[in-house]
Amino acid sequence: MNKQPPAQPICGVGTDIIEIQRIKEAIERHGQRFLDRIFTRNEQTYCLGYKDSTPRFAGRFAAKEAVVKALGRELEPEIKWTEIEVINDSKGKPEVYLSDRLQKALSPNQVFLSISHCNSFATATAIVVG
Repeated sequence: MNKQPPAQPICGVGTDIIEIQRIKEAIERHGQRFLDRIFTRNEQTYCLGYKDSTPRFAGRFAAKEAVVKALGRELEPEIKWTEIEVINDSKGKPEVYLSDRLQKALSPNQVFLSISHCNSFATATAIVVG
């Protein structure tokens, strides 16, 4: 008989969608200051590695919003954008890394993330289990 570990309860679900043009305009208007406020160096390096980086930035922006929603909006004013980092693993799957401060405050066991984009929109869904 195959014994499986008990299922972990879902603690939160978040989703977000953003117009890619909105992120493009923010980058054009505020440049590096915007990128540094929202994205970690690792995220910037990943996105800028693509000919058209804007959809990737938009996807990560939506992902961060989705993670905040999944973790709980009551903490939103205290969370800095760069405390949530989205990095792809070796197979391209996006993974969420929370700052040490957020890990201690929230201690979620795991955050599952999906990001998608088309010509006009980027969307992301996050599920926190623990």
